[in-house]
Amino acid sequence: MKILVVGAGIAGSAVALMLSRSGHDVTVVDAAPEPPTGGFLLLFDSVAMEVFGQLGATSIAEQHSVPTPEISIRINGRRLTSFTWPGARLARRGALIGALSRYVAETVSMTFGRKLTGIEQRLGSVQAHYEDGSHETYDLIVGADGVNSTVRRLVIGPDDGMVYRNGRVHHWIRVPGTLAGTSRATVLLANGVQCQFFPYPDQDATLLATVIHAGDGRLEPAELLQASTDVLRRSGREYAAFIERVNAVDPDSTRITRFTQVRGERWHAPRVVLVGDAAHCIDPLSGLGAHGGLLGAAILTEELSRTPRDIWAASERYTRRTRRFVRPSQLFTAALVEASTGKGIRRYRTVVPDLVRASISYRNVRVPSASYAPHRR
Repeated sequence: MKILVVGAGIAGSAVALMLSRSGHDVTVVDAAPEPPTGGFLLLFDSVAMEVFGQLGATSIAEQHSVPTPEISIRINGRRLTSFTWPGARLARRGALIGALSRYVAETVSMTFGRKLTGIEQRLGSVQAHYEDGSHETYDLIVGADGVNSTVRRLVIGPDDGMVYRNGRVHHWIRVPGTLAGTSRATVLLANGVQCQFFPYPDQDATLLATVIHAGDGRLEPAELLQASTDVLRRSGREYAAFIERVNAVDPDSTRITRFTQVRGERWHAPRVVLVGDAAHCIDPLSGLGAHGGLLGAAILTEELSRTPRDIWAASERYTRRTRRFVRPSQLFTAALVEASTGKGIRRYRTVVPDLVRASISYRNVRVPSASYAPHRR
């Protein structure tokens, strides 16, 4: 089949290489002018690592990541629990995605700076229209263009009723240095605010990700920085010593996103199918995005190999199989965030251990056997 993959992120790059190695004629386009570099942090687990291995990209994943440290959780300065995710790793998001897309581009046609503007369903084919006025015909379009997917909007419809938001916002801050000079990761909870500390894998710096309930309103970066320092102040001397570094951060260098989950019932239309965050965004702070995107890409490739002449049936099976782990992941991620950033924080003490165990168990799913991995790198 002649296949267009829209989006060169983790899910898009992976599914493009899988489909190409399965014998399809694959082209990738991405609206961004070039592959990303740097960026904030991304956590991926042993399931994602297994798929990287099937792609022959183990060394790429290892080169751009480090093992995830033990994570401790504290409420108002008191330690609640700590846990580890065996096999989980931390990476600079842009660095890993950029390296993976360049690796895939060695064997798959990949064009950056090409924006999709329309999709036209035809009898036996589907046509993609681009911003430059050109158009091309394909047998299948795979939408891997993220949470704000253009493909999803064009073929499924407006996001009303498909996207779940709970009023929480994330504030992403890069702070020089590490917490008390260590490589520890910590989640601090106080006064209805959650602060996550994760050390960068490739520099002496820390990601401070703050989650707060803003409702439908807008909070300015300076207000969110103040919320972060309030949590640090309530969490003891070790964390209060970090306040000066946070206060020195330029608010304009930070990033604000809203808690967002894509919960649509439909992931495909005739000759168009969604993968990764375009189909089932769990949330950037869940640690499950790469897991879901890579595993979903492998499942879609397997199902298309089973019935290449019946794309609809393959897409239906892919949706059912992937939703089995995506939907529970969305529910417990939302429950964790809502319990830690609202009136439910008092019951967080009893909720979090069960949800952490559930999170780890949902990661233990079968990765399809790969017929598209001729070599490792």
